Amino acid sequence: MFAYRRKQNCEDQVELELEYKYNYLLNLGMSKDGLPMFKFIVVGDQSVGKSSFVKQYSEGQFHEGMNRATIGVEFVKKLVIVDKRRVELQIWDTAGQEQFRSMIKSFYRGAAAVFVLYSINQRDSFEKLQEWLTELHESAHEEIVKILVGNKSDMERSVQKEEAEKFMNAHNFSLFFETSAKTGENVEKAFVEAVKLVIMRMFTSESFKNSIKTTKKTPASSKQNTSRSDQPISEVSQLPSKAIYLQSNHTQDNHHAKKQCC
Repeated sequence: MFAYRRKQNCEDQVELELEYKYNYLLNLGMSKDGLPMFKFIVVGDQSVGKSSFVKQYSEGQFHEGMNRATIGVEFVKKLVIVDKRRVELQIWDTAGQEQFRSMIKSFYRGAAAVFVLYSINQRDSFEKLQEWLTELHESAHEEIVKILVGNKSDMERSVQKEEAEKFMNAHNFSLFFETSAKTGENVEKAFVEAVKLVIMRMFTSESFKNSIKTTKKTPASSKQNTSRSDQPISEVSQLPSKAIYLQSNHTQDNHHAKKQCC
């Protein structure tokens, strides 16, 4: 009986701590629905599967013929459940072409985490990771959560897992996953673990916390919030996506989302 009570007390303590952290997040950046909101950015060379990676996570879909290059930057919003609490993610899918590289640097601002992708069947995409890291370090907060992702794990590899793990350790990545946007392998896990790390880092680094604060928006009406709270806790919702097209004069125009490529 004593052991049971001690276990129950520990579980209650953990639950109280999670509730405290969640309420704390609510007082920082919020979505229009009054939820904690984090900005994630996905970078990497063209054709490594960035758009397919994001689409698999946000919609649970993969399109075999999705082979046109993303022009500019596209983002989707998604509600994710972490430790039974809802968090809204803004996931920014960036173009991998050389002509957009300098323009995309501004999108690192305010990002809590960055997924740096290469394709395990494209050796050159792995060898160019250092270029992406250089731009990341120049543009992002020094404590941004970095996740290394070897995509297309369903294909024949030209990059060994041990090589990627060595690169991860040498460049202080927080996480490393080999994923398949086609089968869904490790895609959701990569995002969920990234959210957990972001939350943890917010409680250990004041400068990191300040770097990802977003302007508070007025929460939705109480009726809307009540409706959302009545949804099953296991439900993970997808929100609308948008695209931003980068022109050669560095202007940005908002358009409706279009199907883009990796």
